[in-house]
Amino acid sequence: MYKLRLLCQLQHSCIRGLPPHRFLASAHKRRPQLGAVQSDQLEQLKSEYFVRSEALSNAEWQHVRSVLSGRNKYISAHNVDAVILGMCASGEQLPLAKSYLRYLETSEIEPNAATLGRLLRVYHSAHQLRMLSDKEQSEIMQICDRLQGSHEILDASSCENLIYGLVATTEHWQRAVHFLQMMKVTSTPTVSAYSAVAAKAFTCSQPELAWRLLEEMLEQRKLPKCEVYVAQLESSARDVAGFALQVDRLLHFLGKHNILITDKVAQQLLNLAQQMPQQLQVTSTHLERLGKCAACQQHLEHVAISEAEFASLRDAFLDKVLIRNDIFQKSTPAEVERFKRYVEQTAPYDCVIDGLNVAYSTGNKKPPPQLAQLLATVVRYFKERRKRVLVLGRQHMRSWSKPAMQYIQSNACVFLTSNISQDDPFLLYATLHSGQDTDFFSRDLMRSHAFLLGNELKSTFRRWQQEHQYSLATQTQPMGKIVVKEPIRYLLSTHKLDKGVWHVPCIESYTANPSDRFEVPQRWLCVKLAATN
Repeated sequence: MYKLRLLCQLQHSCIRGLPPHRFLASAHKRRPQLGAVQSDQLEQLKSEYFVRSEALSNAEWQHVRSVLSGRNKYISAHNVDAVILGMCASGEQLPLAKSYLRYLETSEIEPNAATLGRLLRVYHSAHQLRMLSDKEQSEIMQICDRLQGSHEILDASSCENLIYGLVATTEHWQRAVHFLQMMKVTSTPTVSAYSAVAAKAFTCSQPELAWRLLEEMLEQRKLPKCEVYVAQLESSARDVAGFALQVDRLLHFLGKHNILITDKVAQQLLNLAQQMPQQLQVTSTHLERLGKCAACQQHLEHVAISEAEFASLRDAFLDKVLIRNDIFQKSTPAEVERFKRYVEQTAPYDCVIDGLNVAYSTGNKKPPPQLAQLLATVVRYFKERRKRVLVLGRQHMRSWSKPAMQYIQSNACVFLTSNISQDDPFLLYATLHSGQDTDFFSRDLMRSHAFLLGNELKSTFRRWQQEHQYSLATQTQPMGKIVVKEPIRYLLSTHKLDKGVWHVPCIESYTANPSDRFEVPQRWLCVKLAATN
């Protein structure tokens, strides 16, 4: 029916003398959104009213409210007030936000929970710039009581808004812990909510609460914001006698959880070193070849794990990763047993290669002869270094270039799984079974396998992975030579060396999801603390 109607319209346009393509072009234009506020109009509103920090008149607020709610299909009378307070988000705009609330009261418009929550966030922004007055803190508590009184259990968003408001107060901030727990009824507390409470706990000399919240965050794979570490350092500096011990605790925490500090936290440490030179010495530095600190000339600690840690990792991998139902869904128990027997007969190896992963390292659109040749080049790389190699692949690789595959089979052990099998468990099993000196070649970051091992063994697995994983950096053209990225053999996390010297890796800014790749940070801090008992 639609095609028939379109054909009739097309014929009608031709009868009128209009070319058909003009009709079709106009038919596919997007309809104008009459309810949308033009971006230039929105910018005009911001420049005229929201760059100020002082109050607006009721007439001005009425104009802003009518423009936003009357010309934007996404903004209605229900959410316009929260939107307006969201445009007053900076701490300097607190007087402007309070001015809008007075306008609502004068107009007998009842602000809803979202609007009041936005206002609490503005108070929190102001608190980050300065100490709030007693009157402002009293206003916060009135809003909090008003929100809490409306419902016995609040949604996660309302709880978070209350947390932001409460941590801006001096005497009532501990109520924020209650709302952090309430958030868990409907969701997991956010990084921002956790960090706000932990930072306040450090500031108010309740470090054990703060450390408990930080550990809880990391159990849920949430990375604390840098404001928490700044608060911990500021709080520690107030106790000169215990300062070095508290900084030492922070550095141990960073190392345990493999956390890189931001430049903001690094600068705080440098500032404290200038203020307390007898307690703390900090030098901004970088690493030279083989992990040598340019400041103290010490080499960073080797990343290797102990024999006991390796044994635990190997046994846990077999139980938690290889023998799992989803592995058998992509393979079969018979194939797994055949592979294990093959490894028993042919191990140990110097390196285990994920053949398909290597072949596709420079793109999976290349013809099979090029894929096979790249894999053969990697095998040759290890053969020239007199390394014994196992190549894992799939059955369909038998049809690849015969000369290249013959070279691989002549210079490496080869095991081909079914075309639906999952490669990584086989790769890691062979590597771990072969012993602590065996490496593997793959660009896969192995995140899911590290996660399955649990929190205790994840750190051990990551250290083992860092020490033993090779990958292809690039392939040069037209000669086809390869550049191999070799493992980094020293620790990339915060740790202490001889003479009580700490080395702390830094990144420029906070990210909630840092990369799992093993890259050497460009900036480090070389830190020496006064002796701690």
